[in-house]
Amino acid sequence: MKKFAKSVICISLITLAGPAFAKTGPVNYALENAIAHTDAQLAAAIPAAQDLDVPVPVIVRVPASRIQLADITDKCTHGDQVVSAFPTVYKMFPSEENSRIIKVFAYKDVKGTEHRIEVYYTGGDWMQYGLSYVITDAGENRSLARAFFASQLSTTDRENGEVAPKVNPFDAGALVDFLLNDFLDANGKVKIGLSSVASVPALQ
Repeated sequence: MKKFAKSVICISLITLAGPAFAKTGPVNYALENAIAHTDAQLAAAIPAAQDLDVPVPVIVRVPASRIQLADITDKCTHGDQVVSAFPTVYKMFPSEENSRIIKVFAYKDVKGTEHRIEVYYTGGDWMQYGLSYVITDAGENRSLARAFFASQLSTTDRENGEVAPKVNPFDAGALVDFLLNDFLDANGKVKIGLSSVASVPALQ
Protein backbone atom coordinates (compact mmCIF):
# COMPACT_ATOMS: atom_id res chain seq x y z
CA MET A 1 0.00 0.00 0.00
CA LYS A 2 2.97 2.37 0.58
CA LYS A 3 4.02 1.89 -3.06
CA PHE A 4 0.44 2.53 -4.12
CA ALA A 5 0.34 5.81 -2.13
CA LYS A 6 3.68 6.95 -3.57
CA SER A 7 2.40 6.29 -7.09
CA VAL A 8 -0.67 8.43 -6.46
CA ILE A 9 1.48 11.32 -5.14
CA CYS A 10 3.87 11.03 -8.07
CA ILE A 11 1.04 11.15 -10.60
CA SER A 12 -0.52 14.15 -8.84
CA LEU A 13 2.78 16.06 -9.06
CA ILE A 14 3.19 15.18 -12.72
CA THR A 15 -0.37 16.29 -13.46
CA LEU A 16 0.21 19.65 -11.74
CA ALA A 17 3.44 20.09 -13.62
CA GLY A 18 1.73 19.53 -16.97
CA PRO A 19 1.32 23.23 -17.87
CA ALA A 20 5.06 23.79 -17.43
CA PHE A 21 5.73 21.41 -20.30
CA ALA A 22 3.02 22.81 -22.57
CA LYS A 23 5.55 24.76 -24.62
CA THR A 24 7.34 21.64 -25.81
CA GLY A 25 4.97 19.61 -28.00
CA PRO A 26 6.81 16.25 -28.22
CA VAL A 27 7.58 16.18 -24.50
CA ASN A 28 3.98 17.12 -23.60
CA TYR A 29 2.62 14.35 -25.88
CA ALA A 30 4.88 11.75 -24.30
CA LEU A 31 3.94 12.92 -20.81
CA GLU A 32 0.19 12.67 -21.55
CA ASN A 33 0.64 9.11 -22.83
CA ALA A 34 2.57 8.17 -19.70
CA ILE A 35 -0.12 9.65 -17.43
CA ALA A 36 -2.94 7.90 -19.33
CA HIS A 37 -1.08 4.60 -19.16
CA THR A 38 -0.42 4.99 -15.44
CA ASP A 39 -4.09 5.92 -14.77
CA ALA A 40 -5.20 2.70 -16.44
CA GLN A 41 -2.81 0.68 -14.29
CA LEU A 42 -4.07 2.41 -11.14
CA ALA A 43 -7.70 1.77 -12.06
CA ALA A 44 -6.91 -1.91 -12.42
CA ALA A 45 -4.87 -1.98 -9.20
CA ILE A 46 -7.44 -0.29 -6.90
CA PRO A 47 -9.90 -3.25 -6.68
CA ALA A 48 -7.01 -5.63 -6.01
CA ALA A 49 -5.65 -3.33 -3.30
CA GLN A 50 -9.10 -3.06 -1.74
CA ASP A 51 -9.46 -6.84 -1.76
CA LEU A 52 -6.19 -7.16 0.12
CA ASP A 53 -6.96 -4.48 2.71
CA VAL A 54 -10.62 -5.36 3.45
CA PRO A 55 -10.94 -8.79 5.13
CA VAL A 56 -13.94 -10.95 4.25
CA PRO A 57 -16.11 -11.44 7.36
CA VAL A 58 -16.45 -15.03 8.53
CA ILE A 59 -19.82 -15.95 10.09
CA VAL A 60 -19.71 -18.85 12.52
CA ARG A 61 -23.03 -20.32 13.63
CA VAL A 62 -22.83 -21.63 17.18
CA PRO A 63 -25.59 -24.10 18.15
CA ALA A 64 -27.77 -22.70 20.91
CA SER A 65 -28.22 -26.18 22.38
CA ARG A 66 -26.28 -29.43 22.55
CA ILE A 67 -29.53 -31.38 22.85
CA GLN A 68 -31.02 -33.40 20.00
CA LEU A 69 -34.74 -34.08 19.93
CA ALA A 70 -36.12 -37.31 18.50
CA ASP A 71 -39.70 -37.21 17.23
CA ILE A 72 -41.43 -40.26 18.75
CA THR A 73 -45.02 -39.17 18.07
CA ASP A 74 -45.78 -42.18 15.88
CA LYS A 75 -44.51 -44.58 18.54
CA CYS A 76 -46.83 -42.95 21.10
CA THR A 77 -49.92 -43.02 18.89
CA HIS A 78 -52.70 -45.54 19.41
CA GLY A 79 -55.45 -45.42 16.82
CA ASP A 80 -55.77 -41.74 15.97
CA GLN A 81 -54.73 -40.40 19.37
CA VAL A 82 -51.38 -39.75 20.99
CA VAL A 83 -51.13 -41.41 24.39
CA SER A 84 -49.59 -39.24 27.11
CA ALA A 85 -47.04 -40.46 29.60
CA PHE A 86 -48.38 -37.88 32.07
CA PRO A 87 -52.20 -38.03 31.70
CA THR A 88 -53.02 -36.56 35.13
CA VAL A 89 -51.36 -33.20 34.46
CA TYR A 90 -53.81 -32.41 31.64
CA LYS A 91 -56.65 -32.30 34.17
CA MET A 92 -54.98 -29.46 36.04
CA PHE A 93 -55.34 -26.62 33.50
CA PRO A 94 -58.29 -25.56 31.29
CA SER A 95 -58.81 -27.10 27.86
CA GLU A 96 -61.30 -26.42 25.06
CA GLU A 97 -63.18 -29.01 23.02
CA ASN A 98 -60.47 -29.18 20.35
CA SER A 99 -57.56 -30.55 22.34
CA ARG A 100 -54.83 -32.99 21.51
CA ILE A 101 -51.15 -33.79 21.88
CA ILE A 102 -49.63 -32.77 18.55
CA LYS A 103 -46.00 -33.84 19.08
CA VAL A 104 -43.93 -36.00 21.39
CA PHE A 105 -40.14 -35.78 21.59
CA ALA A 106 -37.53 -37.79 23.45
CA TYR A 107 -34.01 -36.65 24.26
CA LYS A 108 -31.09 -37.13 26.63
CA ASP A 109 -29.67 -34.31 28.71
CA VAL A 110 -25.91 -33.75 29.05
CA LYS A 111 -25.78 -36.30 31.87
CA GLY A 112 -27.37 -38.95 29.67
CA THR A 113 -30.71 -38.96 31.46
CA GLU A 114 -33.68 -39.55 29.15
CA HIS A 115 -36.57 -37.10 29.09
CA ARG A 116 -39.83 -36.67 27.25
CA ILE A 117 -41.61 -33.58 25.90
CA GLU A 118 -45.27 -33.48 24.93
CA VAL A 119 -46.67 -30.48 23.02
CA TYR A 120 -50.36 -29.99 23.69
CA TYR A 121 -52.76 -27.84 21.66
CA THR A 122 -56.22 -26.67 22.72
CA GLY A 123 -58.78 -24.32 21.18
CA GLY A 124 -62.47 -23.75 20.67
CA ASP A 125 -64.40 -24.42 17.45
CA TRP A 126 -64.72 -20.67 16.91
CA MET A 127 -60.98 -20.05 17.29
CA GLN A 128 -58.71 -19.83 14.27
CA TYR A 129 -55.64 -20.12 16.51
CA GLY A 130 -55.41 -21.90 19.83
CA LEU A 131 -53.26 -22.23 22.94
CA SER A 132 -50.26 -24.50 23.41
CA TYR A 133 -48.63 -26.12 26.42
CA VAL A 134 -45.37 -28.01 26.82
CA ILE A 135 -45.39 -30.90 29.27
CA THR A 136 -42.11 -32.51 30.28
CA ASP A 137 -40.24 -34.39 32.98
CA ALA A 138 -37.09 -32.36 32.23
CA GLY A 139 -35.43 -31.03 35.34
CA GLU A 140 -33.45 -32.10 38.37
CA ASN A 141 -36.35 -34.25 39.56
CA ARG A 142 -37.24 -36.60 36.70
CA SER A 143 -40.13 -38.05 38.70
CA LEU A 144 -42.00 -34.74 38.40
CA ALA A 145 -43.89 -33.82 35.22
CA ARG A 146 -44.60 -30.13 34.73
CA ALA A 147 -46.86 -28.26 32.30
CA PHE A 148 -45.76 -24.89 30.90
CA PHE A 149 -47.94 -22.48 28.98
CA ALA A 150 -46.10 -21.69 25.73
CA SER A 151 -47.02 -18.10 24.92
CA GLN A 152 -44.93 -18.04 21.75
CA LEU A 153 -46.88 -21.03 20.41
CA SER A 154 -50.24 -19.54 21.39
CA THR A 155 -52.59 -16.84 20.18
CA THR A 156 -52.60 -13.66 22.23
CA ASP A 157 -56.36 -13.42 21.63
CA ARG A 158 -57.61 -15.92 24.19
CA GLU A 159 -61.26 -15.00 23.62
CA ASN A 160 -61.60 -15.24 19.86
CA GLY A 161 -58.29 -16.75 18.73
CA GLU A 162 -57.95 -14.36 15.80
CA VAL A 163 -54.26 -13.49 16.32
CA ALA A 164 -51.66 -15.92 14.97
CA PRO A 165 -48.99 -17.09 17.42
CA LYS A 166 -45.42 -15.93 17.04
CA VAL A 167 -44.35 -19.53 16.32
CA ASN A 168 -46.62 -21.98 14.51
CA PRO A 169 -46.82 -25.11 16.73
CA PHE A 170 -47.78 -27.20 13.69
CA ASP A 171 -44.58 -26.27 11.86
CA ALA A 172 -42.25 -29.10 12.92
CA GLY A 173 -39.04 -27.20 12.19
CA ALA A 174 -40.18 -24.04 13.96
CA LEU A 175 -41.42 -26.08 16.92
CA VAL A 176 -38.09 -27.87 17.37
CA ASP A 177 -36.25 -24.56 17.08
CA PHE A 178 -38.47 -23.08 19.80
CA LEU A 179 -37.95 -26.03 22.14
CA LEU A 180 -34.17 -26.05 21.73
CA ASN A 181 -33.59 -22.31 21.86
CA ASP A 182 -36.43 -20.84 23.93
CA PHE A 183 -37.59 -23.67 26.18
CA LEU A 184 -34.59 -25.86 27.01
CA ASP A 185 -31.13 -24.66 27.97
CA ALA A 186 -27.92 -26.11 26.52
CA ASN A 187 -27.86 -28.82 29.22
CA GLY A 188 -31.37 -30.05 28.53
CA LYS A 189 -33.09 -28.42 31.49
CA VAL A 190 -36.08 -26.11 31.32
CA LYS A 191 -34.77 -22.56 31.11
CA ILE A 192 -34.66 -20.54 34.31
CA GLY A 193 -37.54 -18.08 34.53
CA LEU A 194 -40.20 -20.31 32.98
CA SER A 195 -42.99 -21.06 35.45
CA SER A 196 -45.13 -24.18 35.31
CA VAL A 197 -48.91 -24.01 35.49
CA ALA A 198 -49.22 -27.53 36.88
CA SER A 199 -47.07 -30.41 38.11
CA VAL A 200 -47.70 -34.05 39.00
CA PRO A 201 -45.61 -37.13 39.77
CA ALA A 202 -44.34 -38.42 36.44
CA LEU A 203 -44.32 -42.06 37.50
CA GLN A 204 -47.91 -43.23 37.85
